[in-house]
Amino acid sequence: MLTSTPWQATGIAGADGTMQAPVASSAPTLTFDVDAVAGNASCNRYFGSFELDGATLTFGPLASTEMFCADPGVMEQEQAYLTALASVDAWSIENEELTLTAGGEPVVTYAAISQDLAGTSWQLVGYNNGQGGFASVTGSEAVTAAFSDDGVSGSSGCNSYTASYEAGDDGSITIGPAAGTRMMCEDDAVMDQEARYLAVLELADTYLIGPGSLEIFDEGGTRLLQYVAIEG
Repeated sequence: MLTSTPWQATGIAGADGTMQAPVASSAPTLTFDVDAVAGNASCNRYFGSFELDGATLTFGPLASTEMFCADPGVMEQEQAYLTALASVDAWSIENEELTLTAGGEPVVTYAAISQDLAGTSWQLVGYNNGQGGFASVTGSEAVTAAFSDDGVSGSSGCNSYTASYEAGDDGSITIGPAAGTRMMCEDDAVMDQEARYLAVLELADTYLIGPGSLEIFDEGGTRLLQYVAIEG
């Protein structure tokens, strides 16, 4: 579960060792890949290596982007979080809560981010354009995906669509083929985007739900689609 589940921080040790709840809108995240780790440190993205041997876990070196966030406490929280990660020497999981420790004391705690797609709704913000790039969504109509136990449906930018899907506990997913209405929209860019979106859905191989986000990848690990959650 450690490396197959994305995590969101619920507590970070301060300078005096006291665990503190993170700023609600900027809780750090942690995701393991085969040989790397990445996440949001509060303001910036971080990434680097890790070593895992039984209950022993160490990170580093870790690098990060260098944005500045003005929200109160966020930059201080980020520094405390990255400092805590650098000190980690062990891990444990109990009741889907991950605890990272240093010298036997907890320095970061996390809750597992649910990967259950059923009952979730998303709005597309970017997609693989098939030309080696990742394009932002164009047009006035949102491109959406609503997952239920029976399938996925939404707007593809001009038309409505429905498709079947299967998602596995290991993060695997298959979608489609999609069926949709056949309206024509005046904007050629929207129609091209719609065609690409529906084609990309059928290339889906794995997915990852993060805090308020959904990303879908092909079998080679290339990101195909990026969504943000639709609240309510």
